[in-house]
Amino acid sequence: NPIGPAPEPETVTLLNASPGPIELAGWTLADRSNNEQPLSGTIAAGTVKTVPVRPPVQLGNKGDIITLLDDQGLKVDGVSYTEQQAQSEGWTLVF
Repeated sequence: NPIGPAPEPETVTLLNASPGPIELAGWTLADRSNNEQPLSGTIAAGTVKTVPVRPPVQLGNKGDIITLLDDQGLKVDGVSYTEQQAQSEGWTLVF
């Protein structure tokens, strides 16, 4: 939850903990309402990629779910957070 009035410029940071690069073509981020945002680029092994969240995907300040889907539409990872966790403006939530 970035500092400032809503809507704030939200981001999601993806970590590639694998020993090889991950190509994100065809992958998407999805919110609780199943709105999807296409991803692109590559995440090198052991590095991170910060993705600006764009409409229609929205991350609610009262808790939400973020899902990472691969190029086959299968869930690779997902997290949920609570309203209490989202209250700390300016802090990064680590899952």
